[in-house]
Amino acid sequence: MAKQLITDYFRLNNAKQLRESITEAANNAYYVFVGRHVPYANGDASVPDPTNSIQEINVDSYRNMIFGKRVSSDDVKIMIPRHDWTANTVYPKYNSTLDLSNSAFYVVTNAVYQYHIFKVLDNNGGTASTQRPEFADTGADDEYYSTSDGYVWKYMYSITKSEFDKFATVDFIPVIPNANVTANAVSGAIDIITVASGGSNYNSSFANTFEATNLRIGGDTTKYGLATGASANSNFYNDSSIYISGGTGLGQMRKIVTYSVIGTDKVVTIDSAFTIAPDTTSSYQITPSINFTGDGSSAKARALVNTSSSNSIFRVEIIDRGQNYSFATATVVGNTGGVSNTANLSVVIGPKGGHGSDPEYELGGRYLGFSVSFANNEANTIPTINDYRTIGVLKDPLFANVEFTLTSVAGAYVDEEIVTQANTNASGVVTFFSGSTLRLSNVAGTFAAGRIVTGATSTATANVASFVINNITKNFDTFDQRAKYPYSTITGTFQADETVYQSDISTTNAVFHSVDSNYIFLTDERGTLNATLDLIGNTSSATANVTSKLPPDLVIGSGEVLYIENTDPISRSNNQTEVIKIIMKF
Repeated sequence: MAKQLITDYFRLNNAKQLRESITEAANNAYYVFVGRHVPYANGDASVPDPTNSIQEINVDSYRNMIFGKRVSSDDVKIMIPRHDWTANTVYPKYNSTLDLSNSAFYVVTNAVYQYHIFKVLDNNGGTASTQRPEFADTGADDEYYSTSDGYVWKYMYSITKSEFDKFATVDFIPVIPNANVTANAVSGAIDIITVASGGSNYNSSFANTFEATNLRIGGDTTKYGLATGASANSNFYNDSSIYISGGTGLGQMRKIVTYSVIGTDKVVTIDSAFTIAPDTTSSYQITPSINFTGDGSSAKARALVNTSSSNSIFRVEIIDRGQNYSFATATVVGNTGGVSNTANLSVVIGPKGGHGSDPEYELGGRYLGFSVSFANNEANTIPTINDYRTIGVLKDPLFANVEFTLTSVAGAYVDEEIVTQANTNASGVVTFFSGSTLRLSNVAGTFAAGRIVTGATSTATANVASFVINNITKNFDTFDQRAKYPYSTITGTFQADETVYQSDISTTNAVFHSVDSNYIFLTDERGTLNATLDLIGNTSSATANVTSKLPPDLVIGSGEVLYIENTDPISRSNNQTEVIKIIMKF
């Protein structure tokens, strides 16, 4: 029986494809919409799960839709699960051999004006983290960064407070790749070597500071004398490493080729001269060396000895992480005085491209976050009364009633022909033309004023001076999906969310949303309401003498509903902004 795995690359690719279809130049149109101002069937105390049925997706969502706003390129981010750093927590460390998708192997820290994300490279043997990683102590060009609790961290990226507030939720944070971190990533680097068991009797360790008489003995740049306390046995430090741990030449390491003791002279010969010559300020440490076997190059490290615990290896310090390793093993070497209990090391190789090269993939970016704000009435294009219970995402809907005022008309447009506009890739179907007025339905894309529109059949052309959508001057950034009925008189008071009808409630009805001085607004129309018959409130018995009808802004059923979420009722107001945050998992 075959067993399959959908990789995180595939999931991230799908999330990126959706993001790109929003942000690229020839983009699709996505709208976050809201709907359902009527309480749920069992009351608002019990929010039902949406169902993936044809009825709910392709019928009910359009009937209940109230308004929507277009998603811009600034409204989408790849998201990852949120793990706030908390003191005294054991955080799992990065491991290339494990599935980390459900692990808190990275943390986010709050630095007031920014948030910083760090990946855990080493957790000090699975102990609790007690010192918060700080961005001020590291940077984008750091290979890694250690805190006093023994944790080793890799800085990944930062999030500004405004970006955090816009996108972050209780459970997710956005990914904002840091170009400098990405540029400094090294493919196939060895950043961490863990000590599975430390062994014992690694005796070839020694530390001191160089004296003037011990620097480059006899003028030989590879010969250095050691202090009095060094081993009295020749060859004792052979194959070990000498590391400049302080002062001039800090950070350099060389391998000891020979160690000779003649009287009181104790001299090491190293494999090559130091690039920066040590002086009397230079302290040194002799430790066992690390030998690497693998398919990469240049990695260098040293083994640190715990002299109070049977001279065991307690940590491996990376001096040069090398590059291009896909596999590697590491062993401790050096004249150790007879080791029978050898240390066992495990090499941890970074992700493809190196740590920080692709934070969206490395940190499990299988989610796409939408954050859209409904700022009160959005320039008088969406309602600020009643409430809503459904939030959704709609792709590429068609606008139903766009009317252009034309200039420089050449020719005559004909009914049902397709009209296009160069440079915008917008199109629509003619429903009316007379003089300087052109009306279109099934409008796809975004028409713009000041550009020519051309009839596909008639070849008529004209310049668009201005346009309105359902008699409202606005762009294609928002839509109002309520049907609008102008009226002459109203008797009584309609109740919010009541059913209204004409003559036969069983065949022709809708739901009352609201009323202003010009229009009665309805949703969930069933049957065809007549624009010349009175509307009757089923509960209130109020009546309205309607005089005409403007359809919803969008062609009902057009586009694709990609997402639906049911929530508690959210009431609108003319002095508030609601931020709608949606997390799509891939």
